[in-house]
Amino acid sequence: MENLYIEGSDSLPTVQFNTDGLLKISGRALPENAFEFFNPLITWAKEFSKNELTIEINLEYFNTAVSKQLHDLLKAVESNQKYKKINVKWFYEDGDDEILESGEIYEELLPRMNFSYHRYAEIFDE
Repeated sequence: MENLYIEGSDSLPTVQFNTDGLLKISGRALPENAFEFFNPLITWAKEFSKNELTIEINLEYFNTAVSKQLHDLLKAVESNQKYKKINVKWFYEDGDDEILESGEIYEELLPRMNFSYHRYAEIFDE
């Protein structure tokens, strides 16, 4: 199994799925076809095998279609019995209650996963 890397853009998140068990998704997620974008990620997560997995999600914005696919990705990970311990580090900007609440909803839906929340300072675009 090889690492999976997708370079991000203004509308696509950067994806770094490493065989050391660290999976990162960061940036903005507004793909034209969320299913098509997430399909290789879900396939990778289903085929990968490791006792402990850490998923870092640091999305500044994602749309409804991505929300569904992100849930499908996390559900695929959770249902994979090869993973004995699954840690999710959910990052959100200070004051961004919507992103924080999204993480809390996923936490309720995915009881096998250990969620932790990491607030970072608001970023100002100049």
